[in-house]
Amino acid sequence: MNLLIPTIMILLTGSALFSCSEAALFSAPVNKVKELEEKGKFGARSLLKIKENMRPSITVLVVFTNIFNVAGSTLVGMITTETLGSAKVGAVSAILTFLVIVFAEIIPKSIGDVFSIPIGLRIAKPVLLMTRILKPFVWLIELITSPFPKKKRQITEGEIKTLSRLGYLEGVIEKDERDMINRVFMLNDLKAKDIMTPRIVISALESETELSEIEKEIYEMSHSRIPVYEESLDNIIGICHLRDLLKNIGQDKKDKKIKDLINSEVITVSEDVKIDRLIPLFQNKRCHLAVVRDEFGGTSGVVTLEDVLEQIIGEVVDEFDKEVDLREKAKRLNSEKN
Repeated sequence: MNLLIPTIMILLTGSALFSCSEAALFSAPVNKVKELEEKGKFGARSLLKIKENMRPSITVLVVFTNIFNVAGSTLVGMITTETLGSAKVGAVSAILTFLVIVFAEIIPKSIGDVFSIPIGLRIAKPVLLMTRILKPFVWLIELITSPFPKKKRQITEGEIKTLSRLGYLEGVIEKDERDMINRVFMLNDLKAKDIMTPRIVISALESETELSEIEKEIYEMSHSRIPVYEESLDNIIGICHLRDLLKNIGQDKKDKKIKDLINSEVITVSEDVKIDRLIPLFQNKRCHLAVVRDEFGGTSGVVTLEDVLEQIIGEVVDEFDKEVDLREKAKRLNSEKN
């Protein structure tokens, strides 16, 4: 009896230690570990090495956990037989099984999961050292298990949406943050034709027109960038800025033609281009507006950087917008014509 209780305590302590360590290593977020490594936090570099290739370290921890569970249970059985007799082995085994499940598995793994970072930082160096010492044994285990396929875990779009919804329900993220995450995943589902300003409501200027002819119209414009066309909207040759038009009017250069004030080249996209491809296009070309062409090469509409951003953050309306949604206005005009 003098040996039985200490043996059980050693068994539970050893098994709990390795179970807790395993849970902590699994639960420690990689991004958080990288952040701590950049700050020079003690143990972060070792923990990051483990996270980058967890298989050897987890193998070592699992092996030691099972050594304590199996060898310890066998030793407890032998001591019980010698001290209490074989009739008591069954009862002691049942009690030991309960203790192992609760105090060597459930509770330690819960602690490791909750305190993954502080525990991970403290055990990372010893675990790496153990892994190096037992490298031949780890290599043998991996050789034996190598025929079995290893599927790389990938997080799906649906899982991220589910996590954002759960985060909102638990109060971790705000409603607008959840909505923004969901909208981001819609970017590759929408096309330019779905968000563009249709041709029928485009505000554009004819290239040969002089400022004096449209001075009043310029004062009433609400868009900062205006397409410039020759003869028809199917031949947009550039983009001028409202600021430049007003500047020349203010300097009494009203005889200037619109084509002389073009300051941006025309960027064209097809109706079917996915809007997630428009963002890098606008960034690379350093522009805010693109002309949308239909299948015949004609102008179908225009799409702006603001149109794309509105798909993520929601409708953006300022105090000068007379129409909240020009696409709705275009539908209304088409229905009135019909």
